[in-house]
Order: sequence, then structure tokens, then C-alpha cells
Amino acid sequence: MNLNELYKVTLTQKLIVGLLLAALTVVLRDGAFMYKIWLSSGKHMTWRKTFQTITMWEFSACVTPKVSEAPFILFVLKQSGLSYGKSVAVLMLNAFLDNMAFVVVWTILYLLLGSQMLTFGYDCADLAGKPVLQTLRNFGSYAWIGYLLILGLSLFLAVALFIVPHATRKFFHYLATLPLLNRFKSGLIELGNEVEITAHEFKGKSLSFWVSMCVATFINWIARYLLAVALLYAFAVTDFNFLLSLSRQYVLWIFTGVPSTPGAAGVAEVSFTALNCEFAPQGLAAAIAVVWRLYSYYLYIVLGLLLLPKWARQIAGR
Repeated sequence: MNLNELYKVTLTQKLIVGLLLAALTVVLRDGAFMYKIWLSSGKHMTWRKTFQTITMWEFSACVTPKVSEAPFILFVLKQSGLSYGKSVAVLMLNAFLDNMAFVVVWTILYLLLGSQMLTFGYDCADLAGKPVLQTLRNFGSYAWIGYLLILGLSLFLAVALFIVPHATRKFFHYLATLPLLNRFKSGLIELGNEVEITAHEFKGKSLSFWVSMCVATFINWIARYLLAVALLYAFAVTDFNFLLSLSRQYVLWIFTGVPSTPGAAGVAEVSFTALNCEFAPQGLAAAIAVVWRLYSYYLYIVLGLLLLPKWARQIAGR
């Protein structure tokens, strides 16, 4: 990060508008997240309890690696007053809708932008002399592999949850009997049971429920990606391509979704700089990445630490 470049930033109307838009995306993101958790839990939580739940959910995502994130989130939901079955159902349904929203918007962006979405040039001054950033930028053109994996997962969950849940349960139980998968036996059996539990929980829900859940999910996730777009727009000094910048955040999500450090710490900042450097003034890409993480990561670390003592006392009291 070139600190000298920070002194060149002047307080302009565009900078103020961009920062306010960034703050608005945070409100929309968390408001939509609260609504879909409240709705998918059967409206059993108060709004205060829902806020506590999504805060601890995000906090757990920040402090645990991807591979151990789901059990922690399941614990958070269980401690919010939901039964085990309801907690599993809320987690799996939201995971399915989140992946579905990603796939739908990625597909639309690719139809609009074509190969430009995955074309990365070398005209970023911030990459000069930084081979790690250049390598990450090169990998950006292979992000379609991550897209296909998420697409496959979304299709599998759609079939498993809404078409053949009982057959899916039996399939996972069969896999658990295979010698090669013996070490995963308990996990496969549990996963099969959870699929059927989720299907049972949401069987017969009204059309308005599904429409509301889908709308809230799209608002929640598009707002998450628009946060980076708003910040880049705030600091940009040249013509700004909103659509291309938005598509770049979907590529970035593939990078941060790879199991790595808790909350993708370090990986996210470096990837943001590598993939978004052409939208930022020279020397400022890393600084904007830090601001982005303040809104999307450190905010939940602080809120989580503030709520953790009271949350822990509630659990101990029960």
C-alpha cells in the first residue's frame, strides 16, 4: 500500500456518494439476511433475536475455516431457540438459495458481458513487481470452474430437497456402507437424514413464502457484491464500468470461497487487490481492499465480540 497516494484523495461529491452507497449496501445486506432467517425459521424469532443470530452467524464465518463453518452455524441456530431439525432445515435451505442466487446472477452477467467477464489484462500499475498478485489475476480466467461446481451443487440440492428427498437419504446411507467411504460413514448418514429433515420442514410452503425467500436472498447477496462496487466507484478517477466491476466481485467470491484461513483473512485482501486493481487509482487498490474488509469482515468481528459475552451467558443460563 502506497501511503503517499492517500494524501492525493480529495473529498469530492462522488467520494461521499460512493461511501454512503457502501453503507447502504451493508444495511440492505443485513436487513435482507435478517428477514430470510426470520422467515425460514417460521417467524418464531423476535427481530432482536434474529439480529443476534445473524451477527453470531457472520462472526462464526469470520473466525472459523470454511470446512468447520457449518457446525458452528448450526450451533448458533440451535442456541437461538430452534429445534435441531429446524436448525438443519434453516441452514440447508439458505445454503441452497445462496448458491442458486450466485449461479443465476453469474449466468446473467456472463450473458451480458461474454468472455469480457473472465478476461484479465495486465495494465494494472499496482501489479508491477508483484508476482503473487499477477499469478492470482491469471487464475481469475479459470473462475468458471468454481461456477460449474456451485452450479452442480445447486442442481443436486434442488433435486435432493424438492424432488427425491427420501431417495437421497437412502443414497447417502448406501454410500456410508462402501468400504472406501467408511471413514465418512457417520457424516454421510447424518447428511442424508438432514436432507430429508429439510424437505419435510418446508414441504407445502406457500408460493408467497418462496417468492419472499428468493427476493430476500437476491437482495442479500447482490448487496454484498455491490459493497465493493460502491467503494471502487467512490475512489475511481476515470470512467467506471459498473457492470464489469460487479462481475469481478463474483469472480472474487470464487477465490474467497476456497477453504483457507478463517474468514479468508489475507486471501480476500490480496485477491481483491489483484482482481480489482484496474478500477482503482494507482497505489490505492490495497487501501480500498482494507476499507472493503472493514465493512464486510471486521464489522462482524467487532459486533460478534460485543455480543459474545451476553450470548454465552444466555447459553450457560439454559
